[in-house]
Amino acid sequence: MSPKPFRKALVLGIDGLDPGLCRRLLAAGRLPHLARLASGGRFVSLATSNPAQSPVAWTSLATGTNPGRHGIFDFIVRAPGTYLPRLSLTRPGPGGAPLPAYDCETFFEVAAKAGLPTTAVRWPVSYPPAFGGATVLSGLGAPDVKGRLGNYVQYAEEADGQGGRGRFVPVRFVDGKATLAVEGPMAVVAGRKTPAVVPLALARQDGRLDYTLGGQSGSLGPGQWSPYLSVRFETGQGSPVAGVTRLWLGRLEPLELYLGPIQIDPAAPCLPIAAPAGYAAELTDALGGPYSTLGMPEETKGLTDGVMTDEAFLALCDDVTREREAMLDFELGRFREGLLSVVFDTSDRIQHCFWRLADQTHPLYDAAEAARLGPVIDDHLARMDAVVGKVIDAAGDDTALFVCSDHGFCSYTRSISLNAWLVRQGYMKLKPHDSTDSGELFRHVDWSATRAFALGFGSVCLNVAGREQQGIVPLGEADALAGELAARLTALADGPASPIAAVHRREALYSGPLAGEAPDLIVGCRPPYRLAWTSVIGGTGGEVFADNRQKWSGDHCVDASFVPGSLFSNLPLAAADGVSQTRLAATVCRSLGLPPAAHMDDDLLSSS
Repeated sequence: MSPKPFRKALVLGIDGLDPGLCRRLLAAGRLPHLARLASGGRFVSLATSNPAQSPVAWTSLATGTNPGRHGIFDFIVRAPGTYLPRLSLTRPGPGGAPLPAYDCETFFEVAAKAGLPTTAVRWPVSYPPAFGGATVLSGLGAPDVKGRLGNYVQYAEEADGQGGRGRFVPVRFVDGKATLAVEGPMAVVAGRKTPAVVPLALARQDGRLDYTLGGQSGSLGPGQWSPYLSVRFETGQGSPVAGVTRLWLGRLEPLELYLGPIQIDPAAPCLPIAAPAGYAAELTDALGGPYSTLGMPEETKGLTDGVMTDEAFLALCDDVTREREAMLDFELGRFREGLLSVVFDTSDRIQHCFWRLADQTHPLYDAAEAARLGPVIDDHLARMDAVVGKVIDAAGDDTALFVCSDHGFCSYTRSISLNAWLVRQGYMKLKPHDSTDSGELFRHVDWSATRAFALGFGSVCLNVAGREQQGIVPLGEADALAGELAARLTALADGPASPIAAVHRREALYSGPLAGEAPDLIVGCRPPYRLAWTSVIGGTGGEVFADNRQKWSGDHCVDASFVPGSLFSNLPLAAADGVSQTRLAATVCRSLGLPPAAHMDDDLLSSS
């Protein structure tokens, strides 16, 4: 017989919650609320998606099925009809407008279709919102006011513009004052497109920087963040575009001033980040002001590019987490029945950027810095445990509670460039070019003589004739070539180390109507190796192996067997370590007394 259904189900997502790290912190007594949850229910490791990437894993959790059915195979995939990489967080629609990344039914839609109140706060890959009938605030994938993933601007008196991914703008003060132009979305001026701008006025006095932006004035000392600042861009195309941003002063003289991405103003969204449309503004009222709406608001690029300090980044992470805690508090206060999910993902960003201080073998390990900052990863997970405690206390006996993660984590100390290896082994041919040019976006590739190419965080595709735009590999030879590449990559050595743990054939991993869209091979790195950033976006130059000397020092884009996720529940689930994450969706449905969607894998509820 089926267990009696619950009035409520609550799914709390904690991105990157690693089961090994949980066990260590549980043993140390630092996660008392998760310990309480496990003792009364269940704690198991979850076999994550392959590849172990957030868009793939969170979508597998929501849909209860493998990528062969939902169609998300990597963070970065091929643009339709080309070799160019594109993000998988949305699909290109008519006129370039983004469409939801997938249309496979989720447990949110199952609940909403049954008439239950359903809310999903910051579930990844939910822009534009597509969980029919659910209340949604988009998570990972939500854009800035330009429709992009967001980037910083660094204003500096000594800007050299070298090596950063943001935009570096030189500043010249006259009599202690300077006026700059902050760029927003494109405007139409006299029939021509040009970035809309608002002025940013600066003045140095009394050891501080005074600023005025969008009619709001304030003063910053070195190392300080501004509050959210509202800006309005006149684009000549109807109503002004509303955005919010923040300033951080790195140095007063010579000036180093960081401007964060111009995020969508939740009080007046210019793009569909919420459903119903007024939900983003409702949360603004509940929180008492603006909040971060960007899919990844923790500005890791500013930190890894060296324009932001560790302390500034951690302060930003603290603010983002407090906002998410406030959203959870608001929703818990009115949660009477149905389904509620809130995802916390700052845990992922902190692990990405601070494994260098937890792993003494990392090239960037600094004992003094580790002692000064403390165990930032452990401390943040202890904060997440306190959130779990709040949820346990608020949920009550009529609630099925699930705390889950998409994947675990490991150290990242060494990079592999798959495309550089393919070039050296003769599988990829390049046109004559400057040897110092890393060749992102495959710009130097001679497709007429290339048999295989790599993109994303582990995808290898064969240049098959009749399938690819300029394919040359006969279909009848593709299987043998895939086997040859898999064998050679698995045997690849970096000195005494074996950096590739496994190379998976797509037919061994995926089933479903979209399995044919998967890459031919999925390369699983052995920690602490990971694919090089340049190779991820189609770069073909550089060495095959290189030390990772970036602050982005922890990762999960390795073979899925090394980075399982976690599942805690107050229910005595019929589950053991290594159970598939795809079984959560049906479990959530059954806990509410609802039949799962036909494509969902079996639930984890005991039949007795």
